[in-house]
Amino acid sequence: MNTRDLLPAMAYSSEKAHGPSLWGPKPSSPLADEALHFERWRKRTWQLHASVLLSHLYAFGLFLGHCWAGYAPLPPVLLYGLWISIGMAFITWAYASGWSQTQSDPGLFFWHQLIAVTGVLGLLMAVPQVAFQALVMLLVFSTDGFLAPRRTSFWMTWSGTLIAIALAVYWVGPEMRMTTDTPLGKCLTVGVMLGAVVRCSVLVTYFRSMQYRLSASNEKLAVALKQIENLARNDDLTGIANRRGVMERLQQCIHTAQRSATPFCIALLDIDFFKQVNDRYGHDGGDKVLQAFGQLLSSQTRATDCAGRYGGEEFLLVLCDIQLAQAGVLLERIRECSESLPWSQMIHKDLRVTCTLGATQYRQGETAEALISRADVAMYQGKAAGRNRVVLA
Repeated sequence: MNTRDLLPAMAYSSEKAHGPSLWGPKPSSPLADEALHFERWRKRTWQLHASVLLSHLYAFGLFLGHCWAGYAPLPPVLLYGLWISIGMAFITWAYASGWSQTQSDPGLFFWHQLIAVTGVLGLLMAVPQVAFQALVMLLVFSTDGFLAPRRTSFWMTWSGTLIAIALAVYWVGPEMRMTTDTPLGKCLTVGVMLGAVVRCSVLVTYFRSMQYRLSASNEKLAVALKQIENLARNDDLTGIANRRGVMERLQQCIHTAQRSATPFCIALLDIDFFKQVNDRYGHDGGDKVLQAFGQLLSSQTRATDCAGRYGGEEFLLVLCDIQLAQAGVLLERIRECSESLPWSQMIHKDLRVTCTLGATQYRQGETAEALISRADVAMYQGKAAGRNRVVLA
């Protein structure tokens, strides 16, 4: 196994030891593709690192401009440039070698902030004449807080930076100035503000793109969850509810009836001689019969009712807000429709399929199991009486 293969594992062990990271190579969701997330994280990390490098180069160029305009001595600015170069070289090596991914802070937020803040504060103390650019830079680099491994790290860095700024202002405040007394100084001041605005705009654009991607991902997740919910409650073959879905609807009706005494009925429907259909015409023929019954029940029941495949060739119907006599009329219509379906065209010219239904009305205090048991008894009475009929318990 090479070093690259070890990186995600090392990052995971580090994250496990130090807690979840807001910005790291390990995805927060166990359902995410770890390899894809790792590649995206590495690509974005390099992009952000490049933007930080450009910001440092731009800031160093402005400091040199202040030196050329006579606002600051050259040696402190060169030392600042050397400090930033060493720090950025170290971070570049850490990213390229994979060393950063073995740390609790894989984005190296602490090192980024330490290098930038100490460099600017040191230059502010040594050359307070460029205080305006230094203070603006401190604010701009502090916006990189989204790289912090945890919120605590971000707030601690901000607090430490503000305290350091307060001490610097107290120590060299009288010598601080804004270089707007000459045309060149004014240009440099505008350049400072331009760099700050561009840097913040880049970060805002990046955040917005992340927000859009997150919004799109949430929409896809919502669609996927809806599909999963449908799969969990619907029968793939018949297109109506499965046992779980129809039982949930039955429990809802029981709770409603217990609160408001609303009547409702249930019915068990069994396809007559279904085993013979499978034996003669194969499982494909049996599946077509089940699909036809699923379509029939969907078309003949009301929107408030629920029909579901209870098991094998047996269907459970939950008929809401209806008395048993009215339910009998609805069930008789379903029986007649099933008998008159064009079975000869769908499967075989000699095929004729009927069904037997047993129905009952809910009694207060009755459990779902007891209610289904009474409907089951009624259905078997219909089978014993010759099938192809509706029996009301």
